[in-house]
Amino acid sequence: MEGASRTRLVALAVLLAVSVPLVVIAAGGGSGETSGTGLRVEPSPQGLPILVIYLEDSAVNKLETNHGRRRVAVECLDNSGEVVFTGNKVWPFLDTDGGKYNPHVHMVVRPSAAIQQIARCRLRGTDPPLEGRRV
Repeated sequence: MEGASRTRLVALAVLLAVSVPLVVIAAGGGSGETSGTGLRVEPSPQGLPILVIYLEDSAVNKLETNHGRRRVAVECLDNSGEVVFTGNKVWPFLDTDGGKYNPHVHMVVRPSAAIQQIARCRLRGTDPPLEGRRV
């Protein structure tokens, strides 16, 4: 009986050693967010009512992504999904700070109080859809 109990205990330890990391990986990978095809949204480090919106993948910075349109609509939403700011920018994004950063735009947010509410932004009508959370 002691040998059977030991075998069960070893089997349980092996099962836990294998299943716990798999559960952690599955839980972490199930967020639905894709890396490298969205946006990175950063507020001004000086506290100004300005957002800098970066493309995570510079390969999407082409006219075809926006169906040939030269302007793209930017929408920013709060945590409940309500649009709190909209604007338009020239597409494709031109600013790269001399190639130092990915293509990006600087958006002045009006009213300035809305910047505190912004949780995420998206570019309307792009294919692939481009969206990202505020960092």
